[in-house]
Amino acid sequence: MEEIVRIWRNLPLGGTTMSLPDRHTIWRVIEIMTFIQAGRYPTAQWIAERYGCSVRTAERYIRHIRNLVAGELVFDRTRCGYRFASGGPKLPALKLTEGEAAAVFLAARLLEQVRGTPYEGWVKRALEKLAYSFPKEITLQELSQPAGWVTVRMEPLRGEERQVMEVFLQLEKAREKQETVHIRYFTAMRGAWSERDIDPCHLHFVDGAWYVFAYCHLRGEVRIFALDRVGRITGTGRHFEVRADFSPEGFMADSFKIERGEPADVAVRFDAEQARYVRGKQWHPSQTIEELGADENGKDRGLILRMRVGGLGEVKRWVLSFGAGAEVLGPDALRRAMVEEATALRRRYPRGADDARPISAARS
Repeated sequence: MEEIVRIWRNLPLGGTTMSLPDRHTIWRVIEIMTFIQAGRYPTAQWIAERYGCSVRTAERYIRHIRNLVAGELVFDRTRCGYRFASGGPKLPALKLTEGEAAAVFLAARLLEQVRGTPYEGWVKRALEKLAYSFPKEITLQELSQPAGWVTVRMEPLRGEERQVMEVFLQLEKAREKQETVHIRYFTAMRGAWSERDIDPCHLHFVDGAWYVFAYCHLRGEVRIFALDRVGRITGTGRHFEVRADFSPEGFMADSFKIERGEPADVAVRFDAEQARYVRGKQWHPSQTIEELGADENGKDRGLILRMRVGGLGEVKRWVLSFGAGAEVLGPDALRRAMVEEATALRRRYPRGADDARPISAARS
């Protein structure tokens, strides 16, 4: 945004002296000026609809432009919209570094990956805003070409896209209005539906699923609800105060991914093969890694990863993904859970692959 402020300060002010508006307003005013220069003939109503603001706010944006360009801004009664009498001011181009330009190219590639999903509109609008800042007209196809050899793969969205998006938007509106909502919710652990009132605090995305952190009136505390398991959501008309003591970061500080629970000191030993994948990645902010060095033959002995986390069921599933290359050293509860899982796997495969059941038998 510093670059946007620079552009504003460099605009010709037509002899007027203006204070610096907030950055949100600066961005919109500059964008509206690009629409006018492009011959879009915007009106206050058009601006209000585009940005989802009131007509009064749109008229304030127009006043900012009029103050900037003095008599250059005129209302064309034939085209029923605003235009610049002689082309308008020369808008300084938004300068991108090589790294920033590469990020834009990747975002264009990302748009292709999310086409048809709830994310498409957001990515597209962000790219459109950037495109208006470029020194020449540029298409999304042009943006994609330099990054054609790069693939960005989003985690597939969990749940039915339209349903998740509708719940997302209703929660977003409820949070903005500070309105308590009533939901019908399916709890996967119990396999049962329940009715409850919640005050949405924060929306969170992880591993392809959207969650809302919300104060649950039924339980009297902030809980986590998966949007794809919300069967119905309605407003209650009741106002709630935003919890000043709530922090999403603090709320999730002890979680491994999304599950919460009593924090425990976890230690996992990884053999040499799996250690190659574990090194160099931060699995949790609290983690420490102890390198076990080499044996007498110079072979890597792997490492021990330690971290303090809650939600041990989630940690168990993560450790299982490394197969026999990972061993839980503690806590005892997690180690017992791994033993139970290994015993169940042994029962599932009692005689190995050579004596596998036919697929038809497995279905019966």
